[in-house]
Amino acid sequence: MKFRFSNGAVATAAVLCGCLLGVFGCRRSNSGSAAVGGVPRSASQNLDAKSLGALPGAIYQGQANSLIHWQPWTKDTLLRARGAKRLVFAVIAMPQQPGYQSVLAALTKDAGLVDEINHEYVSVLIDGDSAREVGLLAPELCAEIHQGLQLPLFVWLTPAGNPVAWIPVPRVSAGRAVELFNQSHAMVNRLWKEDLANQAGYVSKNSATNNVTRAERMTQRRNSMQASANPAADVERSLRQLASFYDPLSRSFDQAGGLFPAGSVDLLATAAIHPGLPDAVRSRCLETTRELLVDLFGSAMFDPLDGGVFTSRRGNSWALPGFSRDCISQARAAVALIDAYRATGDAETLERALGLIKFAEKSFSTYEGLFSIGAQAESEPAAWLWTVEDIEKELPPADAVWWIKATNMKGLGNLPSEADPRREFFRSNSLAMSKSPARLATEQGQALEVFAPRYETVRQKLLQVRIARLGQTSRDDCSHASASFRMVSAYAAAFAVTGDGQFREKARDLLGKCRVAFTEGPRLRQFSKPAPATHGEGRAFLYGLALQAALDVNAITSDEKWLGWADDLASTAAELFTGPGYLKECPDDAKILDLPISDSVMLFDDSSKGLLSFAECRLAERDRPLVAGLVDLVVPLPASAADRPVLYTDLLQATLAREHKVILVIGAGLSPEMLLVTQRLPLRMIQRRSAKPADLIPDGSVKLIFASGETRMISTPAALQEAVLPSTPKL
Repeated sequence: MKFRFSNGAVATAAVLCGCLLGVFGCRRSNSGSAAVGGVPRSASQNLDAKSLGALPGAIYQGQANSLIHWQPWTKDTLLRARGAKRLVFAVIAMPQQPGYQSVLAALTKDAGLVDEINHEYVSVLIDGDSAREVGLLAPELCAEIHQGLQLPLFVWLTPAGNPVAWIPVPRVSAGRAVELFNQSHAMVNRLWKEDLANQAGYVSKNSATNNVTRAERMTQRRNSMQASANPAADVERSLRQLASFYDPLSRSFDQAGGLFPAGSVDLLATAAIHPGLPDAVRSRCLETTRELLVDLFGSAMFDPLDGGVFTSRRGNSWALPGFSRDCISQARAAVALIDAYRATGDAETLERALGLIKFAEKSFSTYEGLFSIGAQAESEPAAWLWTVEDIEKELPPADAVWWIKATNMKGLGNLPSEADPRREFFRSNSLAMSKSPARLATEQGQALEVFAPRYETVRQKLLQVRIARLGQTSRDDCSHASASFRMVSAYAAAFAVTGDGQFREKARDLLGKCRVAFTEGPRLRQFSKPAPATHGEGRAFLYGLALQAALDVNAITSDEKWLGWADDLASTAAELFTGPGYLKECPDDAKILDLPISDSVMLFDDSSKGLLSFAECRLAERDRPLVAGLVDLVVPLPASAADRPVLYTDLLQATLAREHKVILVIGAGLSPEMLLVTQRLPLRMIQRRSAKPADLIPDGSVKLIFASGETRMISTPAALQEAVLPSTPKL
């Protein structure tokens, strides 16, 4: 449920009326002078210019040459809209969801429509990932018209930035984008023109009033949320609830939502080996982790041709992915699988995790030595699906037989009805490689070294067929801070679990490059290239990722400079994001929307609150506490988390580390072997700090302190590993 896709068609007229009634329902009772106007039309200069080419980011770069005169999401753009006495027509999209591309392409196919958009509106394209507060507004607006979250979202705004009307464009209806636009445009534009002619200002005044009401509603909803009175117990209850969502008989995972369940896997696996939890809870979490991995590894979510994991699924089955991949999802899933390997000891799990890192390096690295978000060109699902006849045509008969069997392909297709209820993909198959090459070799009666080249030849041949189907695609080469910080953490986790020093060097080097590329003074920015604050200024989410990466690298290197940088980032975050009773997502100097938008629930990714809560826990144990005001905003666990744990897995992990804490106090003079073990322990659940004289720790030793008050003095690597990870294989 982290990202809820709307699968049904939109009832356009009802939706639009729902949007507009609140704005215009009281227009006869209002009076007063116009809220717009009074600014010369010359202020609207450059509205016909193409303004996106110099701006970083996959969405803006991809639309730089559009026939529609898209403008950036800036305060200056709204000022020019006011001068031109035009409404703003905005499209909110996210680079991780390529469906927006066909919607925008549909708008540009009709020359008359393009001309009308360019002359009647100031058209604004909004990257809901970099302007995260706008992306977070989308579900709020969709809920107001009783629709599930769906992007892209068409929004008409006044020059003051207040929403007038909005409508989501369903994924299944991209071709209807023109129809949806025209139905909305006809009413909205007519009312705006009447308002200008009458100088009444109803649209501006009532949309402003509605926005005030929206802000009050958001504040009231936030203030009504009860904090857990016993977070330690509620974490255990949440873990039991999360595990209960999985049914081993039907192989279903309730409330998992549309995204790959990295957060749930990570939380369950972390709990399974956490020494501060009761054995019964750990055992249940371990069992669920193992069963869930069986389903995921045997599903089409992992691409057997090119590698990587798909970001989302269509419907409620892992059998039909949404065929897109981005860097952030690969890195996040890799960390979750590494934690799952610690819990299960399953070699395939580690192999999959390292494979995701390798795929990210191959697909998303940039010329600057950083990582892009990896926005892809939109493609039809049919290009990714196969019939049995396709395979028999492309492969020699002997290879076609074992490939069809290994991927569970069927003549009538292998997609269950719940994944394809309309039978759009009848006789089509997704590819799910449920068997390892070693197992396939055994079934073929061949040694692995003999079968492996044969397997690789088949994989490459089918991959080339798919590449030809998809056609030429451009590579996203825009270095992206969130993706790069995620990869730092993935490298750090890979070192911790394998001991391979190359991963440690990659984590350290990449973090150093990030610090240079994505900082301006003490502040973070989303891109390595300059951008307006409304587009490129770092949001709270980015500070959470940077803190996580810096603390991860500090854990694997014992280098205090990264702890110092984390402390500096935390201080800056406290200055920028401590709002009146809520965690602000957007810095004030980048803010356009006058709404108390906060990122406290996992919709698209981890939440800002969850990331900063985890950072607070880790910094507090190092005697570098966050500012009290920020602590009060990020630490409390909602009481509702126990009933909806999928939405709060990040915050539950932070609370688990805080309330069931395990502290590693590191003495002086550790042997190289002992130091290495301390660096390879779980990075986030084991809170590390250097010993003080009062700790009375002999040189060469460490002390473990558990939440129960129990302490253990340990002087050998084997004893330390056994004390912290008793249920896992030796590293």
